[in-house]
Amino acid sequence: MTHPCELYTTLAVARMRGAIFDKTAENNTHIVPEIYLSWDDEEASIALEIASDANMLVTVKGTVVTPPRWFALNVGLGQGALAPGDVLGIVFEVESPVAFESAPFIRTAWRKGGHADTRLQDRISVIAGHQVVTLLHTVEAEDALCSDVFHTLVLPLPLEDFEVTLHDMRLFVIEAERGLRTAPAPMFSED
Repeated sequence: MTHPCELYTTLAVARMRGAIFDKTAENNTHIVPEIYLSWDDEEASIALEIASDANMLVTVKGTVVTPPRWFALNVGLGQGALAPGDVLGIVFEVESPVAFESAPFIRTAWRKGGHADTRLQDRISVIAGHQVVTLLHTVEAEDALCSDVFHTLVLPLPLEDFEVTLHDMRLFVIEAERGLRTAPAPMFSED
């Protein structure tokens, strides 16, 4: 069965794929529903240009005068609980003229306010050029992803001048019942 977060993300990505634009990005303003850029604008001075055509999702070009403490592309994953042992996978087709690393995480918004972050086991290592990068995470019982609330994928971007093109993105969930893991299961329980 397809997980609700897979369906929600597929719809958000399809909206982005169908959009054509060339404009200046605004902080916390949706590019399309459920996809937006956010950054620390208290101490930072940056200029962001975003563009898209029919054959890709988005190109983000950043000129950084004063680096922000954080800067990210955010993709809404929708509401849905994952179970311990589920494998969350995200595949990115990305292009960059320079190499960079990113440590994506999932931010879970609680209904009564506040949030919790699930740090993913994999990082993204982008080399200079056009490539496909896969990120896998085996859900643990303590992950906020196990809650049936709204989740957002947060993709940190470089904190210096950069240009990144996201050509495509796919999210998938492999249920725990299939017995696949991205990391070894603990040999001993803590009980």
